[in-house]
Amino acid sequence: MTNRTYRLRHSAILALAVTIALACISRETPERIDLEVSRVFVTEPVTGERAAMYFSVTNNGDVDDELLAVSTAAAEVAEIHRTEHEGSTMKMVPVDALTVPAGGRVDLAPGGYHVMLLELTQNLFPDDRFDVTLRFRHAGEVVARARVIRYEDVEELVGGAALSDPHNSR
Repeated sequence: MTNRTYRLRHSAILALAVTIALACISRETPERIDLEVSRVFVTEPVTGERAAMYFSVTNNGDVDDELLAVSTAAAEVAEIHRTEHEGSTMKMVPVDALTVPAGGRVDLAPGGYHVMLLELTQNLFPDDRFDVTLRFRHAGEVVARARVIRYEDVEELVGGAALSDPHNSR
């Protein structure tokens, strides 16, 4: 083998190795984002000014996601809250984001996380339906359809007692 042939072979092998290394670096497994929003309901407002919204988010993806905001034409303001107990009283505390773990589920339910719809822009009656937009860090915007229910029917939809731990991993 001549010196020139050796150098060509060596250069070709080196180029092939660099190409394979670059291909491996650029072919990192993409993170799969797959959120499912279900059981979206709003309680019929008692005073007509505000209503509570509940739903479940299942994360079938490979990465944790975060619910950052909620909006709807039915209310001027929508805030994500958690319920805290202080002695015999309960209070709502706004949260900036709600983590939905990869492979898990978060249930927004009475006694835990929920969305408060404030400054309603329309009257809400049982069986009314309207769109809500949920904004997630990775999944972006997800539009869901909410149904208004009577407050007495909440128990039936959440399976009885309010969930004390809204992070129910599957």
